[in-house]
Amino acid sequence: MKVRWIALSSCIMLAAAFLHAQSNDEGYQMARVVAFERVAADAKHMENSDRYRISMRLGDVVYACHASAPAAVFNDWTTGKEFPAKVNSKVLLVKNPDGQVVELSIVGKKTPK
Repeated sequence: MKVRWIALSSCIMLAAAFLHAQSNDEGYQMARVVAFERVAADAKHMENSDRYRISMRLGDVVYACHASAPAAVFNDWTTGKEFPAKVNSKVLLVKNPDGQVVELSIVGKKTPK
């Protein structure tokens, strides 16, 4: 009887952990990096030195985005790589492999034919 109780409680804990893990990724889909480009720094405005132009394909839509973050945030970003992402109004939220959420400002979108 004791072994059954332990087995049942273990199954319930595993199910709860699985549901919790799914709720953290709610609404996220895999998005592919289509283009990734670092914008040249402006000598007059050095605070804008870490700017990027990124195009990401989420489903059937390609989003043209701008981002400003330290280069370390985009270490693993290359064309063709996939990341979990979701659209939140005018922002594309993308999860890095380390779990950090990066906000990309959407400046345009198009549906390829």
